[in-house]
Amino acid sequence: MALHAADKNDERDAIRLFRDGLKKGNEETRRRCAEALTRLGNMKERVEASDYLVSQWTDDAALLVACTELDKDNESSRVILYTNQIDILTAPNELVALRLKAMLKKNDSRFEDYLYTWIMNRPLSSEHLELYERYLNREAESQQEKSVDENEVTTSPFTVSENSPIKPISLDEVEEAPVLTPHQRLMDYRIMVQRRRYYSAYTQIYEVFGLCKEQDIEVPQLLLSDMGKAALYGTTDYYTAALQFDRLTHQLDGEAQFFAYFYAGRLYDKTGRYPKLAISRFKSAMDATSVDTRFDNALWYMLNTQLRISTDDIIGSLKMYCTMMHDKAYFDDFFESLSVLLLSHQQWQDFYNVWQIIEGRASEETFCKYAYIAGRLLEDGLVRNDGGLHTREAVAAFTRVLSGGASLYYKVLALERLNITDMEYIESTLCAPVSERTIAVNTDAERLLSGYAAFGFPQKIYSEWLLHRQKVSIGVSMQVSQFLNECGTFNKKFNVHSLRIAARAKNTATEKIPHHLLELDFPRFYSQYVQSAAAENDLSEYLLYALIRSESFFDADISSSAGAQGLTQLMESTAADIARKLHIKDYSILDPEINTRLGAYYLKEMIERSDSATMLALFAYNAGLTNVREWVRIAKRDWRETGKTPHRITGISMDLFLETLPYNETREYGRKVLSAAALYGYLYYHKNPADVVRELLEL
Repeated sequence: MALHAADKNDERDAIRLFRDGLKKGNEETRRRCAEALTRLGNMKERVEASDYLVSQWTDDAALLVACTELDKDNESSRVILYTNQIDILTAPNELVALRLKAMLKKNDSRFEDYLYTWIMNRPLSSEHLELYERYLNREAESQQEKSVDENEVTTSPFTVSENSPIKPISLDEVEEAPVLTPHQRLMDYRIMVQRRRYYSAYTQIYEVFGLCKEQDIEVPQLLLSDMGKAALYGTTDYYTAALQFDRLTHQLDGEAQFFAYFYAGRLYDKTGRYPKLAISRFKSAMDATSVDTRFDNALWYMLNTQLRISTDDIIGSLKMYCTMMHDKAYFDDFFESLSVLLLSHQQWQDFYNVWQIIEGRASEETFCKYAYIAGRLLEDGLVRNDGGLHTREAVAAFTRVLSGGASLYYKVLALERLNITDMEYIESTLCAPVSERTIAVNTDAERLLSGYAAFGFPQKIYSEWLLHRQKVSIGVSMQVSQFLNECGTFNKKFNVHSLRIAARAKNTATEKIPHHLLELDFPRFYSQYVQSAAAENDLSEYLLYALIRSESFFDADISSSAGAQGLTQLMESTAADIARKLHIKDYSILDPEINTRLGAYYLKEMIERSDSATMLALFAYNAGLTNVREWVRIAKRDWRETGKTPHRITGISMDLFLETLPYNETREYGRKVLSAAALYGYLYYHKNPADVVRELLEL
C-alpha cells in the first residue's frame, strides 16, 4: 500500500504506511520500509529515518543507503559519524567514497591517511578515480588561495592567473602536478597505471621502488602488481623488463616476492623466446605464495605457456600439479584450450591420457566434457585403452556424463550416443540437480518477493531477487519468474528478467528441477513472429527459438559491442542486404517481427551455402562463411591422413569437428544453439532430444 501511495506521489500517506510497515512487517519488509523512509518527507524526517535505519541494521548495505541520502542533503558530519567503524579495506567502495567525500568537505585531518590506505590496498574503481580527482582539485584550490594570499607567482600547474576563475584539474594533468609527498607520489603512480599510461609508469618503476626504500615504506603488493602491468604494456623490450623483475626478486621477500617472480615469468613468456625461463619463474611464484588465488594464477600461466611448447610437458605438469589446484573451475578455460590443441592436431591418445589424469581433479563440468569426447574417440577407434573393450568403456564414459555435472550440451549428446528412448529417464536426466551445496533459505526475503508478485510490482522483483538469489528456494524463483513471464505481455523487459531468473535457478539447482522451470528457462516469447518466420523459411521452430535465445536472450533491444542488433543479432549491413532481397523498404532492425524474419532468412541462406549442413550454417552465422569453409578444408585434409572412412562434409564427425574450431566463441555458440534446440524440441514438439541432436549433427 505504501508503494502504491508513493507511485501516486501521495508522500504523506506513503510515509504513514511505511511507518506502519516498520511495526508489522517481517525483517526484510521492515528493512525496505526503513530504507524508503530515508527518501521521503522533509530533511528532519529523512535524517531521523536514516538514524533509525543504521541503528536497526548495522551492516554496510544499510549504511550505504543512509549515507547516500544524507550526502544529497550535505549532511557530511553525520556521514562521517555513521561510517567511523567501517573497514575501508572491505566495505563497498561506494560507501568508502561517501565517507571520504564527507571528510574532504569537512577538512578532516584523517582524510589523506584514509585516502592513501584505500587507494593503495584495493583494486581501483571509478569511485577511487573520482575521489582522487576531487582531492587534486581541492589541492589546486588550496595552492591558488595560497598564491593569492602571498601575492606571489609560482610555476605550479595548479596556479592560475590572478584574474582567472579557479580551473579544476583532471586526471589527465596528474603527471604535471607539483612536487608530491611520498604517499601522494605512490597514489599518483597507481592512478597512472589505472589510466593506462603504461609507458610513463614503466619508466618510473625504479624511481617509485626506490622511494619506498628511501622512506622505509613497505612496498604495497598492489603497487607491485601495477609495476608488472606497466612493464607488460609500457614497453616492447620484454626481455630487459623481465631482467628488472628478476633483480627485484632479490630485494623483496614474503608475498611481495610472488609478484616479482610472477611478472618476470609473464615478461619472459611475452618475448616468445624464453619459455623455460618463464616456466621457471611461474614455479618460483607458486613457491613464494601462500595465497590460493595467486598460486592458481601462476599455475594457470605456467600451463598456458606449456601449451606452446610440448604436450608431453603439459601432461607431466598435470600429473604433478592437478591435485594442487584450489579453484578447479578457474582452470576450465585452460582445459578448453588444451582440448582444442590436442584434437585439432589429432593427438587423440594424449587427449585420452589427460582424461584419465583429471578425474576428481578438474571441475566436474570439464571432466564430463572430456569424458564425452574420450568416449567418442574410443567409439571411432582413434585411441587405445588398457586392453578393455572400446565400446564398453565408451558406454561407461557416456553414462558418467549423464550421472555427473555435465553441461546441458554434453548431456543431450550422451543421450544420443546411448540411444536413450525412455522418456522418464530423459526427464530425470534433464531435471537432475546441478549443485550439491545446501541453501539457507531466507523466508522473509521469499515472502517479500512473493508479495511483489502478488501486489503487482514486477519492477521491484529482479533487483530484489539478485540481492537474495543464493538464499531463495527454487519454488519462489519459479513463482516470480512465472509472474514476470506474464508481465512480459505489456513490458518486454520483464520477459528478459523472467528468463534470467529461471536460467540462474536451473543452473544452480540443489534439488530436482521441476519440469515447469525448464519451460521458463526455454520460453517461447514472440511466438507469432517465430512461427511465421520459421514457416516462411522452412526452418524448425525449435531451431529458430534456440538461435534467438542464444543470440539475444530474447532481448529485442540489445546491441552487441560489434554492432549486432535485435533478437537475432544482425549487423546493419547484413539486415539491409536481406531486406533488399525480401523487398522490405522501410524497417527498423530492432522491430522484433522484422528482425526475426530477417534472421531466419539469413540462417536459411547460410544452410543453403553450407551444403545443407545446419551446424556449419550456425558456425557461419557466428563466425562468417569464409572462416567455416577454411576450417572444413583443413579438417578434410587432416582426416584423409588417418585412412579411415570420412564422415559427410567435414571428414571428422561434426561433434568432434566443433571441438577443433579455433574460435572459442563459435564453439560455445554451437553448443548453446544445439542444446537449446534439443530442449525446445523436447518441451514443445514431442521430440526426443537425441533426434534433434542427430538432425543437427547429421549423425
